[in-house]
Amino acid sequence: MRPLRVTVVDPALDAAAPMWGDATATWQPSGVAWMGLLTAAGVPVRGVAALDEEPAGLVIDDRFGRPPDDPAEALSLVRDALGALVRPDLRGVLVLRLDDPGAAVRRHLDGWRHDDVAPAAWASLWDALRGFGRASVFCCPGWVDDDGTVRPSREASPTEWAALDDGVGAGLIDLECHGFTHLHPDTAAWVAAPDRFAAAEWYREMWPPREREEPSVEVQAAILGAWQRACGRATTLVAPGEAWGANTVAAARQQGLDLFTSWGVCRLQLDVPVWSCGIGSPYLDEADPSWLAGGLPAVGYFHDRDMAVHGPGWVGAQLDAWRDCGATRAWAFADLARAYRTPIDAVLDGGEVVVRHAPDVPLLIER
Repeated sequence: MRPLRVTVVDPALDAAAPMWGDATATWQPSGVAWMGLLTAAGVPVRGVAALDEEPAGLVIDDRFGRPPDDPAEALSLVRDALGALVRPDLRGVLVLRLDDPGAAVRRHLDGWRHDDVAPAAWASLWDALRGFGRASVFCCPGWVDDDGTVRPSREASPTEWAALDDGVGAGLIDLECHGFTHLHPDTAAWVAAPDRFAAAEWYREMWPPREREEPSVEVQAAILGAWQRACGRATTLVAPGEAWGANTVAAARQQGLDLFTSWGVCRLQLDVPVWSCGIGSPYLDEADPSWLAGGLPAVGYFHDRDMAVHGPGWVGAQLDAWRDCGATRAWAFADLARAYRTPIDAVLDGGEVVVRHAPDVPLLIER
């Protein structure tokens, strides 16, 4: 009876590191690259700097070599070495990420100002999702007025939040964390700044670029905690403006989030947070078969500004283009988190694959 799991051995897999890999998945040590690929695919895997016990299943070390660039080819190597492979079926999955609802950026930042999303555009989004899947809305429940006062976004933008409530109630979207306000936490400094409407750096909340040192884990956890008190637990964080650091990852992990998404996806609740390899994050209007060719999800992201500027039909047209490129279903990040959260326990027993424990999602069993 052979366990269908992997142990990756590489000195670069330091258990004390704040994370393994990075959001851009540029060149990485072989073991880190394997961890990024296998965790992205949902394969049962652990990483160690050196073997500490007799491993069960497959050992990937420097003798195994680097993973091929094509995720499907790399996973085939693992399958052939194990004799079989069991993982969540992530083929054709488009994870939808909509940023910025609730944020006051649309009122303040030059070059980004726009009208509220029309009710017809929200209704069109719900229609486009029905029969195809779900989306994650990365929202900000704190609204910053011109004088720096922070008040509930629901008070400032009630029509928008009524639409979001409709989407949540229909099961078409989940609310996820995009910071509390999207703006620099020192709103008094923002009010006093002569460039407050021109400089995008004022519209970054977790690690504002104007701060030389990254804010502490506690400071960033407080921002996430404020979001959770307003909107619920959340599974995933997107840092406003992609401005974040190692303390952001630690704060999100501390607050119980499962995932952190930037240009890749980081699984926060593993022994060490691991950044994905093989999951791309194109803009929603950049549909192309190559994003899904490796059998892993793609994250299609867009902003409420797109819905306001391009009108009600824009999202639906993009989803049609993704279907033409091989997308078969749209997931929210909570769906991806559910696929990852329960480790798969499977064995090869007398030539048969026996799945003893698995997440409540379709599985891909390969021989």
